[in-house]
Amino acid sequence: MVDFARCHEQNHKITEISNVFLYLIRERAMCDTDCARQLFFEYVTKVRQHMETVDAQFCGRLIQSQDRTMANTADRFLSGSVEIKRIFAAYLKDWCDERKRELKIADHAAFVEDTNQMFGLVLDRIQRETENLYPLIRRLEEGAGQTAAA
Repeated sequence: MVDFARCHEQNHKITEISNVFLYLIRERAMCDTDCARQLFFEYVTKVRQHMETVDAQFCGRLIQSQDRTMANTADRFLSGSVEIKRIFAAYLKDWCDERKRELKIADHAAFVEDTNQMFGLVLDRIQRETENLYPLIRRLEEGAGQTAAA
């Protein structure tokens, strides 16, 4: 059984942190605050956790489906997940030191631009999950529930 409430909560928290962080970093001085740094690394953790949850709980279930549309959609999301994780890793390498939990911002304008793009990519992914994956997994679970009841 997929925990939709947990995924919705993750989506909400990622969106909230994203909105606040993007607002904060408009001013260069805000980028150097403990608050901004903590938000950034909380965001990183939440995005990684969410991607793993969706890959395992949603795509893992759908890819095993006999319905080719479901399996193909899951396969596309898994491929997209690999690409987003690759882009995210490159972004993190450019802009932070994860071991020290520090941001490395030499060029504020470039950081803001890259961050807007990266966060936008994650938010687009969350929207596609909500619109495409969630309905499919609900349909799969309803079908399994009807089969079990029969």
